Amino acid sequence: MRRTLLYIAVVLAMTSCGERRRSVTATSWEQLPIVAERVAVGGDTLIVCRPERMADSIVLPLSHFVEELEIVPLESRDEAYVRSSSVRLSDNYILVHSSRNMPFKLFDRKGQFIRTIGISGGGHGNYGRVCDFQLDEKLGRIYLMPWNATELIVYDLQGRLQPSIPLNSPEEKPWKLPKSVFHVDAERGEVTVATLPWGVNPRMVWVQDFEGHILRNLPYNPYQLPRDYSPSLQHLHNTQAFELSILNFNPEGEDTLYHYHTQKNRLMPVLTLDFPEGELLPHYHDELPTCFIGTIIGRMEQTGLRLTESRAHTNFIVDKRTLRGGPYRVYNDFLGNTEVYWLNDSRNGYYVRNLSPHMLKEELERALRRGGLTPAMHQKVASLAESINVAKDNNYLMIGKLRR
Repeated sequence: MRRTLLYIAVVLAMTSCGERRRSVTATSWEQLPIVAERVAVGGDTLIVCRPERMADSIVLPLSHFVEELEIVPLESRDEAYVRSSSVRLSDNYILVHSSRNMPFKLFDRKGQFIRTIGISGGGHGNYGRVCDFQLDEKLGRIYLMPWNATELIVYDLQGRLQPSIPLNSPEEKPWKLPKSVFHVDAERGEVTVATLPWGVNPRMVWVQDFEGHILRNLPYNPYQLPRDYSPSLQHLHNTQAFELSILNFNPEGEDTLYHYHTQKNRLMPVLTLDFPEGELLPHYHDELPTCFIGTIIGRMEQTGLRLTESRAHTNFIVDKRTLRGGPYRVYNDFLGNTEVYWLNDSRNGYYVRNLSPHMLKEELERALRRGGLTPAMHQKVASLAESINVAKDNNYLMIGKLRR
């Protein structure tokens, strides 16, 4: 989402930090530099982060982010097998989306297979590529947002197709929502939806009821993007806010992470990256309860006559309270200090990693060869590694509730 930072340039100039810091690895959070400022903008407080300050890096334990870590083996039978893909959790259920040609699989929280949900493919109630989905245990529903959706597909937890939720008002011409995200509030009977801000779309963010009647909405201006499928909406719902940002590989200005205030019907700016002049790079940012994380995507380099490759990605973190931050890596101190991947896949208040038995066993054996583990941790890692049957086991889930 493009915007102009001219109105806060004076503030940033007063708080800028001169030359680039020497790159070191901090041994504690307090050693990281302050990389952002809080700036008042139109009644909101915007955190403005300065990438050139992000030189000092840090390596953090997973326990900094999550309370405990469960290892959940998914049941191994033919109809239960999944791939290493997206997961949604509730108190008693696990929902796994494997791919566009494999249906959703529902498990209990111990990993026992319950049933397949729906059918992948064409036809009424079926689905192919799904951009976003939600598991609503309280209402007993599963909601699916297909690619270029005109409605939310709805199933109950018994796998029975339910009436869909239209994403257009009854009085307007149906239109397709590209790469969209949503959240259903069952208690209010409302759905919050966001789609790419194209000029051909009548709105960008809105709240509606289950019949499609629009209750509140925001137009695509001033956030309009060219009609291009390369950008993606970012929405993880790890806090009470409906947060929203856009990963745009062809940025014309700094992007902003917003909170959509559903009652006031407005986007409130929360975080932006302010790059030095001439150094703007594609980037995205996500929100966890205690911090912001994101990735700055390196410049594309020519690797052949027609091929390009992106270089030097930088994963960064900014603490919400202290505004200290920088590049970061995470290690799994719950399980042999193995490297943690895809922290930005944490959704709905949980860190979840879905990985194949081969990958898990390989990581555990690498941790054992590296050594340096306490006797208790060595026994824990060795026992789990020995129990894995690469040829027969279904995937394993690592699940941890995010600290708040």
